[in-house]
Amino acid sequence: MESISARERVYRARRIGTTFGRVYLGIKANQLVQARWHPADMRERWSRFNRRSAESIYDAAVELRGLVLKGCQFLGSRSDVLPREYVEVLSKLQDRVPPKPFSVVRRTVERELRRPIEDVFEEFSVSPIASASLAQVHAARLRGGERVAVKVQYPEVAALVRSDLANLRLLFRAIDVIERKIDLMPLIDELGTHVPRELDFVSEADNAERSAKQLSQRTDVRIPRIHREWTTRRVLVMEFVDGIKITDVAALRAAGIDVQRVVQTLIEVYCEQVLVHGFFHADPHPGNLLVEPGTARLVMLDFGLAKELPPGFREAVVRVAAALLKDDADGLAAALFDMGFETRTGARGALAPAARFFLDFAARFREQPFVNPRMFEQLGEEMPEMIRENPIVRVPSHIVLIGRVLGLLSGVSRSLGSRADLLRTLLPYALGQRGAAPPA
Repeated sequence: MESISARERVYRARRIGTTFGRVYLGIKANQLVQARWHPADMRERWSRFNRRSAESIYDAAVELRGLVLKGCQFLGSRSDVLPREYVEVLSKLQDRVPPKPFSVVRRTVERELRRPIEDVFEEFSVSPIASASLAQVHAARLRGGERVAVKVQYPEVAALVRSDLANLRLLFRAIDVIERKIDLMPLIDELGTHVPRELDFVSEADNAERSAKQLSQRTDVRIPRIHREWTTRRVLVMEFVDGIKITDVAALRAAGIDVQRVVQTLIEVYCEQVLVHGFFHADPHPGNLLVEPGTARLVMLDFGLAKELPPGFREAVVRVAAALLKDDADGLAAALFDMGFETRTGARGALAPAARFFLDFAARFREQPFVNPRMFEQLGEEMPEMIRENPIVRVPSHIVLIGRVLGLLSGVSRSLGSRADLLRTLLPYALGQRGAAPPA
């Protein structure tokens, strides 16, 4: 594992501090203008400021990579916390990372496997087939001829994560001292929990194998087999599966694949993971979802971010669903409280405005003849304002991840022109009427 120099640590601390410091000072300046002069165009001013701020953070993330890039990708999914402009800009960071030279990849693989690369692989592509914030993936062929995909972690990334976490914790603690009404530390705590897990490829292999076992009765989904003998904390070797990117509609149709069936399979798989097994793949962006030509099976990749749900989650979902169906604001507020939503006062009744918001959304949703992906995008746009206007100070991390999954799945559904009936698919799983096997 490589380290970073003191000079680089200082530079990164200064770059992080100045970038987020300028954003913070800009927020205070806009708040002052709004409070004293109440300009008529204040909404437009905030929108322009938010977009400029997001773009400056985007530039810093691309330059610094490591945890900053990964964290900004994560924040790009947090519509419950950030204004729409930040989400729009930061969500574009996914997989926008230049790859490392092959010499670096070779050195990492040989150090991890403790032998020359030629002793394990007959072929190993010089150029990666994918590169992301923490690692890049190369196509290869094992001795014996089997095609594999090799995920190789960037050598310095673990040191960058530790350094950046320390810098961000210091910065956000300083903001917390000044801004008593804002609690940013839960965001850093989530990053500090999730990102180190993604750096452990043995844990990722465990997640993939666990998911494969749980979904083994399904014939419409495939998770690549892991080669444990060549997998370490920083190198992951898995079965290579040819596939078409799930959002490449033209290629799917050219291959004779029913895109509506693909979306239905995707929804069913996530319903089963969340509501039957209580363990789900939490990063279903289009780069991690393929469709296998010929079989039309859904292929799921990259289990670095997976989440185990707390006991009783499905029962809580049933209570939420019952309250939504009965238009019961008090029952929904109680269910949200029991699921871990927190308010400044700590009172269950303080969640009543949030409950009414979700009931109004559900009423609009029920008016749709089929699932309209745009509905979830509207929810993502409206929910942050609701949270800021109401005394909610914490949304449970598993709810955040499920919300992120819903947002990503709705984007995929919209790309494929889906007409899937989400409620009809979800309710049998929520009520315990569906097991692990797919429909005949």
